[in-house]
Amino acid sequence: MTAISPVKAVSSADMAIMIQGGNDTSPAKARTKSGNLNSFASEMEFIRYALDSAAIVAMTDVRGTITFVNSKFCEISGYAHEELIGNNHRMLHSGIHDTTFFRRMYRTIAGGRVWHGEICNRRKDGSNYWVDTTIVPHINAAGKVDSYTAIRFDITARHEAEAMLRQIVSVDSLTGIPNRRRFQEHLENVVDLSSHDPGQVHLALLDIDTFKEINDTFGHDVGDNLLKVVSERLRKLVKPSVFVARLGGDEFGIVMTGMADEEALAFMGEVLASLREPVKLGSAATRRCTASIGVSSFPKDAGSPDALFKAADMALYRSKALGRDQVQAFVPRLREIAERRSELLHAVETGLDKGQFQLYYQPLVPTNARHPVSLEGLLRWSHPEQGLITPGAFLTDMNDPGLLAAIGLFVVERAFLDMQAMIAKGLPVGRVAINVTNADFRSDAFIDRFFDLSRKIGIAPDRFCIEVTEGVFLDRDYQHLEGHLSRLHEAGVEIALDDFGTGFASLTHLRRMPIDRIKIDRSFISNITANAGDMAIVRGVVDIAHSMGKVVTAEGIETRDQAELLRDLGCDYLQGWYFAKARNPEHLPYVFEHMPRLPGDASNLLQSVAS
Repeated sequence: MTAISPVKAVSSADMAIMIQGGNDTSPAKARTKSGNLNSFASEMEFIRYALDSAAIVAMTDVRGTITFVNSKFCEISGYAHEELIGNNHRMLHSGIHDTTFFRRMYRTIAGGRVWHGEICNRRKDGSNYWVDTTIVPHINAAGKVDSYTAIRFDITARHEAEAMLRQIVSVDSLTGIPNRRRFQEHLENVVDLSSHDPGQVHLALLDIDTFKEINDTFGHDVGDNLLKVVSERLRKLVKPSVFVARLGGDEFGIVMTGMADEEALAFMGEVLASLREPVKLGSAATRRCTASIGVSSFPKDAGSPDALFKAADMALYRSKALGRDQVQAFVPRLREIAERRSELLHAVETGLDKGQFQLYYQPLVPTNARHPVSLEGLLRWSHPEQGLITPGAFLTDMNDPGLLAAIGLFVVERAFLDMQAMIAKGLPVGRVAINVTNADFRSDAFIDRFFDLSRKIGIAPDRFCIEVTEGVFLDRDYQHLEGHLSRLHEAGVEIALDDFGTGFASLTHLRRMPIDRIKIDRSFISNITANAGDMAIVRGVVDIAHSMGKVVTAEGIETRDQAELLRDLGCDYLQGWYFAKARNPEHLPYVFEHMPRLPGDASNLLQSVAS
C-alpha cells in the first residue's frame, strides 16, 4: 500500500464530465460530441469513456456513502445500481482486513493524499473478490476533501493462483496435513517464543516401521493409503499444544508445547497405541503397523531448531536400533548412531575410489514429437554386498559436505563422458540432466569443473540441465547459490526445480532464481486420473509455470492414461516407468527404439528426433 503526495485536483465540474458525462459511452457518441463541445470537454469525455471501459469506478462522499458507480462495479459486486447508490461502502467489506488497515487508509485519503493498495471485497452472493485500488481524494476550492473517487482493477485470478501455490507449498498433497516447509516454520516460531517466555518445546520424529517392505510387497498405492491412515490418526490427536506434519516419505514430525518430559513421553505412548490399531492393506491383508519415535527437548537438549531436529533424529535412530515400535528420548551420547554413519561414510569413500558408482539414465519424453528426448542421469552404487542400490539407501543419512561434494564431482564428470559416448554413437539426445545438492554449491569447485569439462571434451553447456531440489533454498548462503545458478543459466545450462510441491519452493523462488523447468513431483501424479483435486493442482501449476515462461515435466508416470491426461493438461515432458526405467548407457539405444509413443505421434521417436 502506498500513499502519494497531494496533487492539484480537477474541479467538481470536470469530474462530473469525466465520470458522469452521459449514459451513452460508445466511441461513436464521443466522436459526435467532439464536433459540438469545446476541446476540453471532448477530452474529458474520452477519458471518462476510457476509464469506464477498463476500470471499476466508484465515488463516495467523505462519510463513505456511495454517490456513483459504473457498470463494471455492478458487474463485479453483483449489486444493481440502485442497491449501491446511497448505501455506505462498508456493505462490501469482506472481513479480511482489520480495523488498523482501514484506519491507515482513511488517515491517508482524509489528509488529501492518494492511496494505493489491494483490497478484498465481498459480492452480493457472499463470495470475495480482490481489486487493485487507487483512491483519489477530491479537494474543493476551500482546500477541504469533499469526496473520493476509487479506481479499481480485478486481480482475483492472481490471488487465487497464489493461494493455490501457497496450498501446494504448505500442505502435503497426499495426506492433507502440513508438510515439511510448514513444519519448519512452526518449529522456528515456537522455539523463538519459548526463548522469550521460558518453557519446554518437545520435538518428536516418527518413522513407520517396515514401510519399505509394505511398499515393495503391496505396491505404491497401498503404501500411499497407509500414509493417509497414519496421517488421519495423528490428526485426531492434534490439540492446541500439538502440531503434526508429514516431513517426507514415511517420516512425520510432532511439536509439543507446554509439556513436561513425562507428559510428552506419555503422549507419544498414546500416538504409538493409536498407530498399532489394525490397518487394511490391499483387498484382503490386514496388519498391525508400528512406528519408531525419537524425542528431543528445547532448551534442555538443543539451543536451536536445527540442533533440536538433529537431536530428535539421533533419538529416532536409537529407537530403530533398539527394536522399533518404541519411543526413545535423546541422550547426549548415541555412539551406535555415530558408528553406523561413520561406517557408511567409509564405504562410500571406498566405493568412489574403486569405481563402484555409475549413472543410469531415464528418458524425459516430449509431448511434442518434434523435440528431442532428454535424459536424467541417476546415481547408482554397485555395492559389493548389497548389489545395485539407489541414492535413497545411502545419501539420505549422509551429512558430510565434503563427501557429498566429491560425489557431485563424480556425477558431472561421468555425465560428460557418457554424453560424449552417446554423441559418438549417434544417439539423438537433447539434454542430459544431473542432480545436485547444497554441497555442490558450497565452493566454486563444481561449477569450475563443469566448465572445464565442457571446454576439454567439446560439449556445449546448453546440452545439460542441472536439477536442484527445493531443499537447496534452505541454505543460509542464498546469494551464493543464486550466483552459481545464474552463472550456469547464462552459459545456456537449463536449471530445473525437481520435486516441485513437496516442501520449500515458493513464488518468490520461481521469480528470483533462474529456473527454466519445473518438475511436478510424482505425489501429484499417482492418483491424477482418479483424483479431481490432484488434476486441478497440476493444471494450475502448468498454467502458472507456462505464464512465467517455464517448461513443465511430470514425474512418476506409470500408466498410459496418466501420460495422455498429462499431455492434454499441457505438460511439456513426461517421465516415469511407463516409458522406461533408468538404464545404463549401453541399453539406451534399445530404450529409445522400444519406448512407448503417445497417441497422435505416428513417427518413430528416433527418426523424428534425428530428422
